[in-house]
Amino acid sequence: MMKRKSILLGLLVILLSVIITSVLISMKEPPKEKESISRIIKVPVQILKNKTINLQLTAVGNLEAQKKVDVYSEVTGILKAANKSFLEGVRFEKGSTLLLVKNDKYKAEVYSNRSSFMNAIASVLPDLKFDYPESYTAWEKYLSNFDIEKELAPLPQPKNEKEKYFLAGKNIYTNYYNIKSQEKELEKYRLIAPFTGEVIESDIKPGTLVRSGQKLGEFVSTKLYDLLVGVDLNDLNGVAVGNKVDVVSQNISGKWNGVVRRISSKIDEKTQMVNVYITVSGQGLKDGMYLNANIHLNSQAYGVEIPRKLLVKSDCVYLVVKDVVQIQKVKVIQRKENTVVVEGLKDGDLLALKASGIHQGINVSAVFDK
Repeated sequence: MMKRKSILLGLLVILLSVIITSVLISMKEPPKEKESISRIIKVPVQILKNKTINLQLTAVGNLEAQKKVDVYSEVTGILKAANKSFLEGVRFEKGSTLLLVKNDKYKAEVYSNRSSFMNAIASVLPDLKFDYPESYTAWEKYLSNFDIEKELAPLPQPKNEKEKYFLAGKNIYTNYYNIKSQEKELEKYRLIAPFTGEVIESDIKPGTLVRSGQKLGEFVSTKLYDLLVGVDLNDLNGVAVGNKVDVVSQNISGKWNGVVRRISSKIDEKTQMVNVYITVSGQGLKDGMYLNANIHLNSQAYGVEIPRKLLVKSDCVYLVVKDVVQIQKVKVIQRKENTVVVEGLKDGDLLALKASGIHQGINVSAVFDK
């Protein structure tokens, strides 16, 4: 009897628990359903307008002076101090002295030979007076004007073959040309500026010994420069001698005008580039600096210039048509560093100003670029 009561009591407790749980659950508010949110992507767009574009080609090149010489010594001796020091950055005018090498010993030798030559002329004057009187006056005047410290003047011309053979027999011509050769050698002890310019390299100082064939430095003209740029074979169309060029530097301010002067006929096998030489001049230019050249080409395009980053698959762009993104193939006329010139788009087309985060067929909201 007691066992039956215990079972009935347990069932009653279970039933009560179920009833209470059901009541509590019914009192709890049901969870709200999440509202479906429709999110439309906003895409900035630009209304396109085709126009005639004068094509330009951008290239980077190295600047080199048109007149640039290595300075070498042709004689051996001790370097002397000149009016100006031959140091990097020092300017010299055309015809001024760049360097001096001591020539005392060689100069004395030349003077001695001139003196001997003077005596040789004096020794033939009596024979000239009696055998060739028509030439005597000219040779007498030549002797009276003779100065061993000055270069030899041209010899009087013989009146006939007999007189010429007579002078040759006396070694007049041999001695004359030997001395003229020495005079040319003496000139090499003084190095003269071949043009107005400045020293860009100096490898010697006064008081040091220089030897024949030794390089002493480099000297350049600062008036005209050649900017050497490499142009891809595919971009060479429209590049011609006479094209105007805008030249700028990424390191210093300024803009220079240039002209295409030469185009190489040789193609680099490895890079497929052609060397183009641009003549440029102006203040602030220095041998060896890198410059950007914008070459005005002899060709045009009717299209639009857009940022290069908007290209999709290298020859397509995204347009927004009735709030739907469409992909449009274009013809790329020219690729620049940051932009491209393309044809194949219509006036009024809405160009999407982003190429990432969107795709063909997606619904968008066009936001017009101001």
